[in-house]
Amino acid sequence: MQSNAGECESPTLKRSKISSMLQQPDVRDKVLESLAAQGIPSHTPCLKLEIAENQGKRFSMEQNDVTNVFEEFGEIQSLRVFDSIALILYKDIVSAYFAQKVLNGRQLPGFNLVLQVNWYHNQEETSRIPLQDLSINTSEITRASEIPQPIKFTCRFDIQIDNDKEFQVARRLIGPRGSNMKKIVERCCKGVQGQAHDIIKLRLRGRGSGFKEGPDKEESDETLHMCVSSKFEDKYEIALVEVEKLINQVYAEYRDFCLEKGKPDPKLRAKKIENVSGRTMNFPVEKIREIEELDSSEIDIEELIDIRNEARRQCNFQEADRIREILKKKGVILTDEKGARGRGTEVTSWKHKKNQ
Repeated sequence: MQSNAGECESPTLKRSKISSMLQQPDVRDKVLESLAAQGIPSHTPCLKLEIAENQGKRFSMEQNDVTNVFEEFGEIQSLRVFDSIALILYKDIVSAYFAQKVLNGRQLPGFNLVLQVNWYHNQEETSRIPLQDLSINTSEITRASEIPQPIKFTCRFDIQIDNDKEFQVARRLIGPRGSNMKKIVERCCKGVQGQAHDIIKLRLRGRGSGFKEGPDKEESDETLHMCVSSKFEDKYEIALVEVEKLINQVYAEYRDFCLEKGKPDPKLRAKKIENVSGRTMNFPVEKIREIEELDSSEIDIEELIDIRNEARRQCNFQEADRIREILKKKGVILTDEKGARGRGTEVTSWKHKKNQ
């Protein structure tokens, strides 16, 4: 019944209902939390639209058709069509979120065509097709507003070799110009549409990785480690097998290196720590606001340090940096002990920044 009523609504009434729904504070908070968990910046509400046949052929589109469909979700700040690609910049991130969630993967009535709507990262290029037959009901927005907690599969491989100029374990893992990482990502993404970094992420972190992190852009004092993360369990499992194979291959090379130097066989095997996160690893937006309103003396600093370090162990560096930044704004400076392992204040000390 609701679906039929939605089809009879005037465009103005429908947009009014959608606008009212998207302006609800709890909906906005859930959206921002979900975007933060996916690493999608909330200050760039821009989407990229493509229309593709099942065979992958792309079609061009009319600007008016694109506008009519996408403005159902909120005010469009600017819209540009490049033959087969359309870029839609919304005024509000919540509008962009629901447009992407509802429209991505939608089929056009009467055509063997599918909409591909992704968060915009870069431009590409390639028989005109009308979008005006595509109808959207308010019930679809309601279903989309039931945002599940994002689930993320993560694994950390501790590299049991210190990076040095002679063996250069970091370079051996990454490969020339990142070739080893690219091969694994390509294997995971084979036959899948979408941005590679949305499907699987491989990151080398810690001492010797060369990666600068945190607000001070410093290399982490943690031991060298490889992180694997994905929202897709099947792709995650493929990556685990490939990364473990790569690490054991490097360990075999290190064994030969040690024997040539007259050193004993280190007998190394890949070790991994797996986690499934999403429900407890990301602070709700309302919790962040609550902390920001508190005086530093009212904040449980050690609890925040525990949460931050657990995020680091799960390779959720974005959340770890976010907590560090929250504490920094409250005048609390964190210092990680080099190579230390353990919980919270066992490995991280803190102090109040002196007023300048």
